[in-house]
Formats: sequence, C-alpha cells, structure tokens
Amino acid sequence: MIHLSIFTDFCNWWWLAWLLPFLLGLLLGWLIWGRWQRKYNELMDEHNSLKAKLRKTEEDLEACLSKRASLESEIGMLNNRIREKDAQILQLNADLESAAKVEAPAVTPPPPPPAPDPTPAVAAIAATPDPAPAPTAKSGKFAKLKEDNLQIIEGIGPKMESVLHENGISSWAVLAGKSHSDLKGILDKYGDKYRIIDPAEWPAQAALANKADWDGLIAYQKQDGSDSKAEKVMVKLGILKAWKENDLKAVEGIGPKIEGLLNNAGITTWRGLAGTSVSRLKEILAAAGDRYQLADPTTWPKQAELAADGKFDELEEYQDFLQGGKNPG
Repeated sequence: MIHLSIFTDFCNWWWLAWLLPFLLGLLLGWLIWGRWQRKYNELMDEHNSLKAKLRKTEEDLEACLSKRASLESEIGMLNNRIREKDAQILQLNADLESAAKVEAPAVTPPPPPPAPDPTPAVAAIAATPDPAPAPTAKSGKFAKLKEDNLQIIEGIGPKMESVLHENGISSWAVLAGKSHSDLKGILDKYGDKYRIIDPAEWPAQAALANKADWDGLIAYQKQDGSDSKAEKVMVKLGILKAWKENDLKAVEGIGPKIEGLLNNAGITTWRGLAGTSVSRLKEILAAAGDRYQLADPTTWPKQAELAADGKFDELEEYQDFLQGGKNPG
C-alpha cells in the first residue's frame, strides 16, 4: 500500500510539472499576440489614412488639371485678343502716318468778338497775339500733332471735336479766337447734354497749342492737380515717353533683367542709381555672370540724375546722343 501511494503521488507531480510550462507559454503567447495585434491595427489605421489622403490628392490633381485646361483655353483667347489689338494698333499707326502727311487747310481766324470772356486769365492767354507760327509745331518730334487735332484740349473728345468741326472750328487758331459765349451758343444747339459743358478754358488751351507752347499747355491742364490731356495724346503718338516714377528702365541700357539685378542690390530709385558709382554698378553686373559683361553702366548715373530731377527733355536729348546707352566713340 505504501508503494502504491508513492507511485500515485509521483504521477500527480509529473502532471503538474508539464502543466506549469504549458500555462506559462500560453500566457507569453497571448501577450505577444496582443502586442502584435495592436501594432497591426495601428498599421491598418495608418494604411487607411494614407489611402484617404491619396484619394483626396488624386481628386485635387484632377481639379487642377481641369483648371489648367480652362486657363490654357483662356490664355489662348487672350492671346488672340492681343493679336487683334496689335493689328488694330498697327492700323491706327498707319492711319496716323497717313494723316500726318495731309496738311490741314489754312483757316483765317475771325476777329475777336466784342463780348469779354468771363474768365480773365483765359481771355488774357487767348488774346495774346501770335506773331508767327512756331516752327516746332510742325517739325521735329511734334510733327505728328496737327492743328485740327482738337482732342488735345481738355474737355474735347471725338464727339465734341466733330461738333466743333461741323461749326467751322477746325484748328487751334480758330478755337483760340472764339469767345465763351460763341462756344456756348454752339453747344446749346445740340441739346441738354451739351448745355452742361463749360468751354470757358478751351480758347486759352487752343492759344497755347497754336503757339506750340506744349510745356505751358501741359502745365495749364495740370494746374488743378489732374492729368494732362495733351500729355496723354503725345504719349499715344510716341512724341513723349511715359515712365512710372523710379522706373529704372527709363535709363537707356537698362532692361527688365538688369533692373531686377539693381533692385536686388538695393538700387530701386532714380536717385539711388544716380548716387551709385560706376565701379559698384560694374561689380553688380560682373557678379551676375558673363552675359552682362557687354553692358556699360558709365552713363547710367547721369541719366538717372536727369530723371530724378524731372529733366526729361534733357534726358531725351542726352539719350539721342548715346548709342545703346553708351557714349559714342
């Protein structure tokens, strides 16, 4: 009986010896499986998030491609409009050249009327005798301005010019000889929308134009702080060059790329360019590479100084003397 009890106890302990490692292994496997399950779930969440981002990116790309196609179509339309406008400009230039070859008929101005002009300053300018036609009015760069071009007068547009021509006012000289009451009488014939127009300053402006006093005309039109109609017409005809304030391209020899180089170097105004030494300008060009070696900045400070001082007539004369922004010879 004793031996049988010992054998039974041994069998019981043998079973426990195998069960304990099994349970430990099972627990360890469960812990490892749980850890990897969490990692798997995290990766799946990240995978789904990336797929959602990919779909959103593809949708954005499709929208961008559609927008690009629309913009390219719009660009094509704008290019066609630009070509049409270029063709119109060429035609207008040809018409202007043809008109410049046609001399306006000479018109003898009528004697000044007895009625005084209501504006003394205007009457004083309009009544100033013109001893002889100014040669600069029909020669040089002002040759494109014709005496029948009444639209350089502030307040006169194409329709108003036609009205004046219909009533025998076809030149600056004739308009300069008209009184305020004469002009009001003409306008009153064309209805209410013309009655509200005040032509009081037209004879004075026409008198200045007839004497080719362009600086005086421009100053007269700018006296109330507004832009000058004559100046705008001269810019359109190519008589005057129009530059924005501190546009470095006003200096002959400076184009958009060199202007960008100067701007990056801190030179952004005419006065700043005028105060920059030629050696410093050469350093800026040399640092930009070999393609700028042919640029000669020797005259740039002087040109910039004239622009900064508002001496554009002198600047134009100086640039006519230069060759590509360089001193000849």
